Amino acid sequence: MSSNPPIYDQLLREHGDVVKEAREAAHYTHQQARSALDWSALRPPPRRQETY
Repeated sequence: MSSNPPIYDQLLREHGDVVKEAREAAHYTHQQARSALDWSALRPPPRRQETY
């Protein structure tokens, strides 16, 4: 037996796990945006401080 309320179980049967699908889509979108907005290759490396 599920610990979810009966209405939730019914919605899962009728429509699938929309919350899970939305979470997966958000994760994928986040990864894509992170990759697209990664400008680190365009910046010069940080300058090393000389120690005396």
